[in-house]
Amino acid sequence: MERNINFVFLLMLFIAFSNITYSQVSKVEVSTNTQGNFELLKNGIPYYIKGAGAKDHFDLLVNSGANSIRIWSTNNSSLLDSAHQHGLTVTLGLHVRPERSGMDYNNEYAVKGQIEKLKNEVLKYKDHPALLVWGIGNEVDLKYSNFKVWETIEILAKFIKEVDPNHPTMTVIAGVDPSKAYYIKKYCPSVDILGLNVYGSIENAGANLRKFNWDKPYIVTEWGVNGPFEAKTTSWKAKVEPPNGFKADQRLRRYQELIVKDKERCLGSYCFLWGQKQESTATWHGMFLKNGNPTEAVDVMHYCWKGEWPNSRAPSIRDISLENIGWRKDHIIEPSRQATVKIEYFKYNNKKVNIEYVLYPEAFSNKIGGDIQKSPDPIPFEIVRQTENELIFISPKKKGAYRLFAFVKNDKGQSSVANIPFLIQ
Repeated sequence: MERNINFVFLLMLFIAFSNITYSQVSKVEVSTNTQGNFELLKNGIPYYIKGAGAKDHFDLLVNSGANSIRIWSTNNSSLLDSAHQHGLTVTLGLHVRPERSGMDYNNEYAVKGQIEKLKNEVLKYKDHPALLVWGIGNEVDLKYSNFKVWETIEILAKFIKEVDPNHPTMTVIAGVDPSKAYYIKKYCPSVDILGLNVYGSIENAGANLRKFNWDKPYIVTEWGVNGPFEAKTTSWKAKVEPPNGFKADQRLRRYQELIVKDKERCLGSYCFLWGQKQESTATWHGMFLKNGNPTEAVDVMHYCWKGEWPNSRAPSIRDISLENIGWRKDHIIEPSRQATVKIEYFKYNNKKVNIEYVLYPEAFSNKIGGDIQKSPDPIPFEIVRQTENELIFISPKKKGAYRLFAFVKNDKGQSSVANIPFLIQ
């Protein structure tokens, strides 16, 4: 009898807990305000997305003024739990396999298997209290030729409409062009929002959406600096990465002039990347370094989201040159000879900064769309003399392509980085 009473008690406790959990589910919807502009409503209150593509550093994200994260798949439920604990909402990605990964959208068994698997993911997470928007696929349009992928997107979006009336649907594309807008508008009527991963193309994204007759709202799901795929290359095909200071200015201008100004259609944005990854270099998109140190890009987003700079600011490398030739040009030097690198940087409110230089072999890669790339290992090199703004070193004796990185950080680890590719021949 006592055992039965305990069982009943535990069952009632489970039901009560389930009701508490479900009562936390937010009602999120796309609406039109009195000015005729699109907006997100979360539990009836306007909700503008101040977000980042992020998997960690949530404390700093919240302190910087963000309210949401975007993740690309459902393979780590702890991210939703952690986001909720930090008061962050989540745009949750459903990983629809892109054609470039080997997925055949003419294979009905593979297609159906993927759909059923993702339907189960929807059922699993639809009542999570952190959930804001469903992101159905990420850049499935990149290097694709089979338009049947849009049928999968629509089936999933329609299913979400049936089982989850509380969260809008979105699909995310790479850049903006008329064919993508046309296909999604025609074949995916259950998609509420268009997600845009736009780097250099952010400059005309809003205008192009209107030009291509997209009549629903959009979210800038990835944005930041121009990507490696848009970068100038050297004569030996190394991609030229601007210094952090240049990139910080670019981020600030794009947020202020392109994202927040489109009050008619844009529901907010997710900056890329609140973390670190190798994409041509280890520092191109990441707002943190490999060791976890934040860069000045974090300070920029703090200013964008809060309207004020943080009390402690990272230094900022504004320029870098090799043998008095700026970072935009080719640099070809002889082996085993002295060479001079110079940097220009702002200290801001830092009394003292630490400067470090690291040499790597060039990391050539043809991978695209966020596909995993391997970081090269650093190479030992001889430093002849180092001052506050200058490094004299001995160039490698082995012919080939290299890249020298300069790191400037304050005593809290807040950092700025610049690099310069060069060829030994």
